[in-house]
Amino acid sequence: MFQYPLKFSFSAFAVSPTIQVTDAAGRPVFTAAKKLMSSKDEISLNTSGGTFKVISQENRITDIPSNWDILTPDGQTLGVIDDDFTTALDGVKFADNPALSDFLSMNAHRALGLRAAPMYWIKDPSGVQLGFIAPDQKSLAIEQIPLYQFTRQLPFASRLITPFYVVQLGGKLVMKLKKERTFLVDTYTLQAVEPFTDADEKLLLPSVALTIVYERQRLKDLYE
Repeated sequence: MFQYPLKFSFSAFAVSPTIQVTDAAGRPVFTAAKKLMSSKDEISLNTSGGTFKVISQENRITDIPSNWDILTPDGQTLGVIDDDFTTALDGVKFADNPALSDFLSMNAHRALGLRAAPMYWIKDPSGVQLGFIAPDQKSLAIEQIPLYQFTRQLPFASRLITPFYVVQLGGKLVMKLKKERTFLVDTYTLQAVEPFTDADEKLLLPSVALTIVYERQRLKDLYE
């Protein structure tokens, strides 16, 4: 088990940077990097206990990756990451009747033109949902403001935007992930909120690494 908080740092300008991860004492604990030349979407986490991998089930040449297997150093599947979308109104109950609530929610999203943000379900190898990683409600609300009209005109203005993500497992908030306000190096801080096991950590950290890789590109596309 690592000592939290963990810091994930990498060059803000590299095409496919290697993420350096340090613990609460500033000691390097592992690295993570996305493989560029591969038919599958692949991220390797190099730890003292071996190399864990996150590999897409889909071929990225013919499909858009949306499901990733989390593999142990010996090739066993620990779990699956499945992408989805969420908005600032998700979880809001519009009516007691579930069907009516869904209908009203759909129309509210359409009328307000809400921008959806990616989220990631964490599942066991059989597909049972164990938890998720998603932007918090404040970050979702900020994304509805057309800040790109401002950030695209001023150099580095987009670096001031620092979204927050929640990590839930077993119905509990276990971690919080925050993008720090930096300029030349992208830095994310991962805090432990509730106790979790070594087995949970091996499932959660690859999921967090994948989230950071994809959120990095999404934020660049959205605000730069």
